[in-house]
Amino acid sequence: MEQNIDIELLLKFISGSVSSEEREKVLEWVNANEENRKQYCQLKNYWVLERYKTFQQEAPATITNKKVPHKKIIRYSMEIAAVLIILIAPAIFYSTHYTRKPVVPTQKIAQFEYVVHSGVKGMVDLPDGSKVWLNSSSSLKCPQKFDSQQRVVEIEGEGYFEVVPNKNWPMYVKTYKGYGVKVTGTTFNISSYANENKLIVTLISGNISLVREKDQSEIKLSPTEQITIAEDEKPLLVRKANIEYNTAWKKGFLLFENTPMDEVIRKMERWYGVTISVEDSSILDYRFTAHFRSESISRVLEILKLSSNIDYKIDKNKITLKN
Repeated sequence: MEQNIDIELLLKFISGSVSSEEREKVLEWVNANEENRKQYCQLKNYWVLERYKTFQQEAPATITNKKVPHKKIIRYSMEIAAVLIILIAPAIFYSTHYTRKPVVPTQKIAQFEYVVHSGVKGMVDLPDGSKVWLNSSSSLKCPQKFDSQQRVVEIEGEGYFEVVPNKNWPMYVKTYKGYGVKVTGTTFNISSYANENKLIVTLISGNISLVREKDQSEIKLSPTEQITIAEDEKPLLVRKANIEYNTAWKKGFLLFENTPMDEVIRKMERWYGVTISVEDSSILDYRFTAHFRSESISRVLEILKLSSNIDYKIDKNKITLKN
């Protein structure tokens, strides 16, 4: 069995335009070994990105019919939201994955960053088979291939992790909050946005440890537990967290439960790809409760207005809240 395969043939296979003979050839190559499968998945992800870019230029926005020059992504239908994969070095992608010369991948030359912009969501397949769903305005960094000691990724924003179990090969999820999450195989949700002063980790199944990078101290979590760490505050542990509420975004639900307005605003900005300002700071004293799925931002603002008398003005992708 040949170890190399023509890129054009793989692209034809991904796009569904191969003959039966070509299809068998590609499947034989893909199933030959784990490295071939990883290379195929990475090329397919890249192809999805290019298709998404094309769609992005043609699809209408739901907030306004006019194109907004400074925001290529505003808010597209949740059903067609896709992960944007930004390769730190696209040239390296081709030279390391599809060269005829032997390649020893390292984290230094094959580090990828997966970016999901505001208004969309996406899913990433990690090299070990683990999966990460990324919420709007989130990014994930990971190597082309994990080393033999541990699986290391970095996240900014929010992600839902399903990690392939392996007690002898832990995963370590870095954040920008001075903490990391050590995992051996579990399902959990992590929220670590740069513009929020708190880190929230919710464990759905399995076991994880929250590690403080400063002194390597650990806080162990059990299923249904949630820990919130804010700046200059003691960690807040909830034994029976509302899993459905904290992971609703993954299913396309936008939920607010007595949520402070500053948090409501941040969520809506990320969810719809807009900028929201307030004319009167007293608006931030309000708390909002409502559940939405596939609702336009106009509909959300109308519900907010009915429940609070907070009025609004929409100017393209800019929204102003006023009393």
